[in-house]
Amino acid sequence: MKKETKRYFLVEYCGTKQIVLDTKAAVEQKLEEVRLYNNRKTSKYLCGNITVNRNEQGKYVVTTHIYNKLTQRSTITDLDNETSKLSERELIVKYADKLKTLNGYYPDINVAYFETKDAGIDGEVKYEKGIKYIPVLYKEDLEYLDQSYIDKCLKYHANKHDVAFFKSLEQEFTYYRMADQELEDIYVACDKVKNQSYLGYGAQDLYYPATRLYKKLIYERDKNGTIVRDNNGKYQISRRRQRDFGFFIKNYDMLQGKAKSPLGYNYSMTQGLKSELELIKRQIAQTQGKGPVLK
Repeated sequence: MKKETKRYFLVEYCGTKQIVLDTKAAVEQKLEEVRLYNNRKTSKYLCGNITVNRNEQGKYVVTTHIYNKLTQRSTITDLDNETSKLSERELIVKYADKLKTLNGYYPDINVAYFETKDAGIDGEVKYEKGIKYIPVLYKEDLEYLDQSYIDKCLKYHANKHDVAFFKSLEQEFTYYRMADQELEDIYVACDKVKNQSYLGYGAQDLYYPATRLYKKLIYERDKNGTIVRDNNGKYQISRRRQRDFGFFIKNYDMLQGKAKSPLGYNYSMTQGLKSELELIKRQIAQTQGKGPVLK
């Protein structure tokens, strides 16, 4: 059985911070400080996706994205097991005492992880192990992890001859070399279904390679490409790729991928949730002997 790695955090996006430094050596020292800070278990934030630019005076402007850690490092399955019992509202209430977003606004909560590619300082760059994020799995999203539901969705788009959906699907997973044949088959089918001169091409030609792609992606494999079995002898599911496939369908159906982004947070809360959070924060402050923190 392939073991999941603990590389994921539940985080709240808190915006950016900038500092101006005089020398490249000072920039490198700052990046090393960030690396050490990120690796400490006691750190309250994740700092990353750092860009370095030169201003008109020739100094280095260092911009860092800041993420408030709501949990410690965990596996994606363990995080999903927690959040999939909750709605977005319930998750916000659960972490009310840790949130940093301005009172009265929705926090932007995502699952974050460190990418593994390194990058050097050369103009506008990202600091090594930059932070990536993926959506939280809420209880209303669980259907997107269900194989029978995924199958119904693929049939639905195939029967509509929704070439745009299958083109987007092929592009979304184009970098998975293990599925080159399935991706090529989807690409060819889209081209032929769109081109009416290819008679006989239709729903099944879109549906079948898409289902093969799904099955190729969701099973864990070892370094030799062999499917891995779990402790019960069944093929082991890759929670991350299963999740990615399901959220692709969800996001496509939500105005073709206009998903929640850290750059689009801070929309106003409903009055009911705002009052609920204010009450929780008052209770926490009183319990800690600090008195009410909100008026």
